[in-house]
Amino acid sequence: MSEREDKVKKSYIFFLQKENDSEGFELSELLAATGWKASTVKTYFSKKWDSFLEKRENKYFVQGISQYSEVEYAKMFSQVNKNSQDPFKPVLDFEVERLVVKARESALLALDIYNRPVTLFRSEGFIVMMIIAWTALLHAIFQKKGIKYTWVKEDGSDEIIDGDLKAWEIIKCVKEFYGADNNAIRKNLEFIIGLRNKIEHRYVPAIDNHIGGECQSLLLNFDELLSCEFGNYFALKESMTFPLQTSNIREEGKMEVIKRFQGKYYEELKEYIETYRDALSEATYNDPKFSFRVYLIPKIGNHKSSSDLAFEFIKYDPNNKDDLDAYKRDIALIKERTKIVQVANQGKFKPKTIVSIVKDKIGKPFTTTKHTQAYKYYKVRPDHDNCKTQYCQYDEPHKDYVYTQEWVDFLVEKLQDEEEYQKVIAYK
Repeated sequence: MSEREDKVKKSYIFFLQKENDSEGFELSELLAATGWKASTVKTYFSKKWDSFLEKRENKYFVQGISQYSEVEYAKMFSQVNKNSQDPFKPVLDFEVERLVVKARESALLALDIYNRPVTLFRSEGFIVMMIIAWTALLHAIFQKKGIKYTWVKEDGSDEIIDGDLKAWEIIKCVKEFYGADNNAIRKNLEFIIGLRNKIEHRYVPAIDNHIGGECQSLLLNFDELLSCEFGNYFALKESMTFPLQTSNIREEGKMEVIKRFQGKYYEELKEYIETYRDALSEATYNDPKFSFRVYLIPKIGNHKSSSDLAFEFIKYDPNNKDDLDAYKRDIALIKERTKIVQVANQGKFKPKTIVSIVKDKIGKPFTTTKHTQAYKYYKVRPDHDNCKTQYCQYDEPHKDYVYTQEWVDFLVEKLQDEEEYQKVIAYK
């Protein structure tokens, strides 16, 4: 490590130690910690450090240095302009970067097509552009790993198409990348590839409402792999917003007209979709990596501050039983079924679910023990014959108690008040 690199590293460590320090620091402290001269440091204040350093009178205050890794911070001092001006950008081989940019731009175009409210060629355009995006991304990964991803003839020579090496198509890329792993991401890709092959020369906008979940997963899986392999710099996360449309589903009458216009193509595609899904295991079909299903429910806040978000995504791990229980609780009454099934204790919650909901809503520790203290403090169940049925009911067959949504709302409202919260958790 050169003397210059050593001083840069020392300055990074110094700034990390001073981040969010309300006392700030004086210039002499920085000079002592790094060994730099005052004249050297003076130029850095405006050219390198203005994004995280603020001067107030004779002191300096640090806020935001932790967003830089040590490597990214060091790139600020690079003699190469593209590194110093954009320190967050990963350093990639030229061909790898070309493919990554192509993949990202193709995905953004796909997203733009899908989110246009008046576009009828929605799923078709989205799928075609996303296949290009996935192909470029997998080529970039192969290029980075030194894997040859072009076709070779039986005699060992390269296959040439229009003067260029013939690169692997998407289905070959998927097989090589995932190998024997038939996970939900691969199943989603293979489903979309098969669909692409069928719709490439057809016009079938009526399928939009049948494959929205798979399209969303295709995009989210792409962004996750892109970020994992090449860093958050290239991620689409900041570009993905919830689309605002007057309706995501066309009226039944219009749909019937579209179906008749498209004739047998619609039925053929619908049969492909249903056949593919039926062949999946229940675990794969329900995995959000295969199909991301969103339920939108009007959100009513008890306080102005509690309804700032117009919608929330509930992320869960299908392999975690507690997460799965909470997920099922949130969509208990919403099913993709034509038949309504009656459920005992419908809309009622067990203590563990209550604890999970309330803890998330109030942003404070809340355990099953604290839940017990709460129902005792508010006297909602002195015994099973005298429960306040608005909040709690005794389940005779299972010999336990279930709780209502009103109880959840009551606890959230009460326990958001710190004084009330302390009274409840102190109750014996």
